[in-house]
Amino acid sequence: MVDELEARFAANHALLVAARDRLQAAVDTDTASKQDRTRLDTVNDFLRPVLTAQVDASGNVVPVQQYRRFWSVDPEGQGRAVEVLGELSSARNVALLVPGMGNSLETFGGQADRGEAIRHEAGPGTAVIVWLDYDSPQGIPAAMSKAPALEAAPRLASFVDGLDAVKLPSAKVTMVGHSYGTEVVGQALLNGASPDRVVMTGSPGIDKHVDQATDLVAPPTRLYVERAPGDYVAYTQWHGPDPADFPDAIRMATADPFAGDEAVSVHWHNEYYRTNSESLRNVGRVVRGDLAHISRTDTTPMQETRLAWGPGLRGLSGAAAKVYAGVAAVGRPSRSAAAQHAADGARETGSSDGARVSTGSVHSQRPEGPQR
Repeated sequence: MVDELEARFAANHALLVAARDRLQAAVDTDTASKQDRTRLDTVNDFLRPVLTAQVDASGNVVPVQQYRRFWSVDPEGQGRAVEVLGELSSARNVALLVPGMGNSLETFGGQADRGEAIRHEAGPGTAVIVWLDYDSPQGIPAAMSKAPALEAAPRLASFVDGLDAVKLPSAKVTMVGHSYGTEVVGQALLNGASPDRVVMTGSPGIDKHVDQATDLVAPPTRLYVERAPGDYVAYTQWHGPDPADFPDAIRMATADPFAGDEAVSVHWHNEYYRTNSESLRNVGRVVRGDLAHISRTDTTPMQETRLAWGPGLRGLSGAAAKVYAGVAAVGRPSRSAAAQHAADGARETGSSDGARVSTGSVHSQRPEGPQR
């Protein structure tokens, strides 16, 4: 198992070396485009060794440089990559992070940083896989289409099930989707993916027919959802009902009401994975199976925004739905088919769902960047 993983990592490292040499040759002969030069910078970054901690024969933790470990990588066009963070073959908990819109090979580094934040929050024995093996929609008009998610879903479902061959039999797998990535995760679940737990943050919805967690997963697998105050993407419900409103989903808090002035605020759409935030802590709790200590909230969009445009953005969902309601309808599972897929594939996981309830405050703040 370990040898197979190392061989895969080595093969993709060699692929990146070949891409670097090709791009560098184009630069040296002055035939490189601006895009080629940007991609060369990205590939060089992928090839740069990273510092990691390992335990030596005497039990001492020592810093070691190693190459980044890519499960797969495609340096052509928009680019795709799947990177493994941590020791996948020996991990007790595995998180699979699926980014949303506005991502490409050039933004992958930021998603890898997000994956590292999850890994460190979940604690020792955790590996994170950053899965950008699909054509992320570039911009809001493209993200209003379900086509990229429908194209990615079977491949992601197959990837999740294929992890059984490389992870410990007892390791728990948590799928973590953000923004449009929740649509990709949701469609993968409808295509039979069978993780142990599922986390969705800032979701624009999955499908107009999906309005409860059991449409996606069968008990005892649970769906954990976060919606931050002012998250305009979640309020629009572009792709269907907001999972944060599912009656059988576990709605996690993004703010700690007991932190006072020490609290790290999480607002709008792109701050769910801020270090030391209650939002990231709750994601870490799910990944490591510390489900009894998850903090919850039940705030409404009006309470979250305190702005008149809160319900106004809700109204936009109807207009958006008309744009993509018929996109790639052929082959889209019905609710009964979705439930059957989930029932066939879900694994058992023992957990306690007790949690404290909290409500968050709201502060106006500009969202960060286009990447989701």
